[in-house]
Amino acid sequence: MSRFNSEKIRAVFGGRGFYIALALCLTAVGIIGYMALTEEEPPVENVVNPTPVIDKTPVTPPPVVEKIEPEVEVEEEVEPVLQVEELLPQVISPLDGTTVTVFSMTELMYDETMADWRTHDGLDIQAAEGDAVKTAAAGMVLEVKNDELMGTTVVIEHAEGYTTLYSSLQEEPPVAPGETVEAGDIIGLVGSTAAAENTMGPHLHFSVSKDGQVIDPAEYVA
Repeated sequence: MSRFNSEKIRAVFGGRGFYIALALCLTAVGIIGYMALTEEEPPVENVVNPTPVIDKTPVTPPPVVEKIEPEVEVEEEVEPVLQVEELLPQVISPLDGTTVTVFSMTELMYDETMADWRTHDGLDIQAAEGDAVKTAAAGMVLEVKNDELMGTTVVIEHAEGYTTLYSSLQEEPPVAPGETVEAGDIIGLVGSTAAAENTMGPHLHFSVSKDGQVIDPAEYVA
């Protein structure tokens, strides 16, 4: 029995049966390969970008804060009171000469001409007859007169209540009341017309007042 089967099998595979079996095997391999190649790939899901959600809630703008500027207090400009020494840069000496009598309103001084003791309300500046006398500061000629004691006199009114007086001048000074003068303008010439001071010879009697009160001319003229 075994021998028969062996021979039978050999006969099958030894002839055309061998080729048939081989063909079947190749066919099976081809079918398997084709099925493997044609196997469907899983579908790719379409990725869709989500539509962004727009917040349509109206936005309320922040309140406008009005900038308030701090109030600046404006100080009223107070006009300074002009002191005597503040006038000095604007004032010049009315005459180049030698001061022979000083201002003295608190102590009596002996007056050789009048032969008595009295106060002296100005400066006596000795100079040559005919020397030019200049106004000490800008102003207006207030008065031109012939004083009984002080001789030919010119009075000039200045700012801030100041007044200057020039006495013992020669007659007929070159200025008139109401005339405007500047510091240094010639308002007269040295003379000897002061009866109360004629022993001094040619000189200028120079006096200064502030609001009607006589002051030391040395404080007014440097």
